[in-house]
Amino acid sequence: MSRRRPSPPRPARRRSRIGVNLRDRLRLMRPGAGRAPEPGEPSGEPVGESLGKPARELPGGPTGPHLPGPSLPTETGVEQRVAETACGPVVYLEQTFPLDHRQGRVALASCLDVPSHGWQRLLPRAATVALDAREAVFVDLETTGLGRGTGTYAFLVGIGRFTGEGFRVRQYFMRNYPEEPAVLAAVRAELEDARSLITFNGRTFDWPLLETRATLNRMRLPLLPHLDLLHPARRVWRPVTDSCSLGHLETAVLGLEREDDVPGALIPQLYFDYIRSQDPAPLAGVFRHNRLDIVSMAAVAGYLGQAAAAPLDAAPAGTPLSGAEVYALGRLLFDRGALDEAIVCFREALRRGMPHALRREAYRWLAIACRRVSLASRQRPEPVPGAAAGHGAQAGRAAAVDHGPTAGRGSEPAHAAAPAPDLHVAVLHDWVREDGVSTWPYVELAKYYEHRARDLEAARAWTLKAIDLVQRRRMLRGLRPAAPGWPAGAADRELEELLHRLRRIEAKLASRGLRWDRMTAQSGMGE
Repeated sequence: MSRRRPSPPRPARRRSRIGVNLRDRLRLMRPGAGRAPEPGEPSGEPVGESLGKPARELPGGPTGPHLPGPSLPTETGVEQRVAETACGPVVYLEQTFPLDHRQGRVALASCLDVPSHGWQRLLPRAATVALDAREAVFVDLETTGLGRGTGTYAFLVGIGRFTGEGFRVRQYFMRNYPEEPAVLAAVRAELEDARSLITFNGRTFDWPLLETRATLNRMRLPLLPHLDLLHPARRVWRPVTDSCSLGHLETAVLGLEREDDVPGALIPQLYFDYIRSQDPAPLAGVFRHNRLDIVSMAAVAGYLGQAAAAPLDAAPAGTPLSGAEVYALGRLLFDRGALDEAIVCFREALRRGMPHALRREAYRWLAIACRRVSLASRQRPEPVPGAAAGHGAQAGRAAAVDHGPTAGRGSEPAHAAAPAPDLHVAVLHDWVREDGVSTWPYVELAKYYEHRARDLEAARAWTLKAIDLVQRRRMLRGLRPAAPGWPAGAADRELEELLHRLRRIEAKLASRGLRWDRMTAQSGMGE
């Protein structure tokens, strides 16, 4: 039986020639090691233990006595202040805009006049919180790059919020990389006092980057209901604008033209130049750019919120919404299931006028919404006499559920009322009278007369009109180059589908005629 060989003794920790081990040497290499901390200097407390401690303003005036270095560039109405956090002091600029300040054509106070259902329509469908602009923070970052990895820093964090004095904008600035924990601690304190977060493209870029930086500094940012204005802005203005960037919306929607603005692509390089030279003067345009972004964000939020709350009556910029905007809001209401309101928006959009391409889309969605309303009304049964009240109500709710454009065909309830008028048929006829380019209304009318009205002659007539339209379009396209974006063979496939529909309808007509002949013959034999 072999005995286990004893393990050799662990070597002693290596020490330098002066008797100091490596860990102590690294500790001594820290700046300011071996001296008592000065007032306002970080105490060495771990970052993770300082999360719940808010930032507070240092005494001593706007410049602060504990932050040596050049002052940040300011403008009229902008003050430089210092906030003390558990991770050290941080410098920031502050400016308060009065509520009657107009960002272009839109006043900042418009954001406070948005009712709760207006915000609810702009939030994602899964959101159930009630957003209030008075309890929200508007956040915008200036970063060292467009990546979201560990190498990208947010050197300037702008936070706007409504206060009793107006709309206050604070811009927390990272003067050097070691100041990042203090900046994040100040930002975290701002977020803790808020109930919701509003950004522009923040769901994709700003917020993930802030969370990454906070995680690397062993911090946690509060989770707030997040309204990213980029998504509703795209829904409302993409049909009529080339770009939905905040700068483009300032010009197209707010009517604001920036002068001497710093291009966003140059901002990272300006910060790197500052890190090398420690001259903050060239950053004046960066602070102004960030400040204008936050104020414009509040103005765009007020515009969108009021428009979503009352599309027909809203005039956030002093004039009623355009037909294209009302149409886009109708699409938004349609997706939320508010079909009656969507129908009103589509009709009003057509009345106010739009480009031809949008008019076709408005007619199409108006017809779809009207068809769904008609189907839902046909599926709603009458209460059965003597039935239990609870079962009758539950059955009525179940029957009223919309299952799409094809729901209810061939399965009408036994106790349905008189057939509801098919509202979409009149819309399709109006579309055909106004615009004879699209085959969609012709095909839909053919479907209606074939499957719903059981008028095969009318279905055949509308199918023949659609075939004639496609053939004329093919002839014109043969005389000129194909339209951009038109896939090769699409007209051939469309024509083949129409011919297939025509053959089916004619087969039904022939079968009906054969049955009629048989019935006539049988009646003659009976006589």
